Amino acid sequence: MNTSSILLSLAALAFTTSAATAQTTHQVDLVGLSFIPANITIQEGDTVVWNWVSGMHNVDSDDGLFTSGFPEFPPFSYSLTFDSTFLISAPANGNVYGYHCDPHLAFGMVGSVTVLTDNPVLEVNNLRAGQLAQLTVTDATPGASVGYAYSLAGAGPTTLNAGPCGFVTASLGAPINVLPQFVTANGVGTAVLPVNVPPAAVDVFIWFQALDLGNCELSNGATMRVGL
Repeated sequence: MNTSSILLSLAALAFTTSAATAQTTHQVDLVGLSFIPANITIQEGDTVVWNWVSGMHNVDSDDGLFTSGFPEFPPFSYSLTFDSTFLISAPANGNVYGYHCDPHLAFGMVGSVTVLTDNPVLEVNNLRAGQLAQLTVTDATPGASVGYAYSLAGAGPTTLNAGPCGFVTASLGAPINVLPQFVTANGVGTAVLPVNVPPAAVDVFIWFQALDLGNCELSNGATMRVGL
């Protein structure tokens, strides 16, 4: 193969690799009393740009994970890249980032960003004082053990020794508490752990995460507040 052919082949490879890893920018317009579109699904690494079209608005995470600041009139825009660094430092239950407009929350001006990743997905349900919560992991390795941990200190990142999986970067702040129960994922990679929530835990913030011991992949983190 001559030099010209080699250069052409390298150029083609570079283009293919770049196309495969290219990230997408998604636009959400703030119009009247609505986010358009209100609910979007994106890939990890994509960017969302909120564009003010009409009215005085802001973009405020339901869980305090991001904000555009005080309400503004157009022209104005706010952007956020949902890359791995952000996902670790601002973990959301099920990788679903709910948000709203503060002045118009009562009018139903709400939206959400769902982030798709290659990792297992953790979703926490019924986290209510004195009740039985469900910590559900999907997309884990079928037949593998899944471990669960939590923190009362906040989000990560925290580097820790995960035993046979070596060092991992968790979305939990230290100290991290590992639950003693391990759950075996079923044939489709789902593992469910019931957890008793103490009656006195009302309004306590808890950060959860799971580890798939089959491939040593961490799930998303989940920022949660214990309800009544």
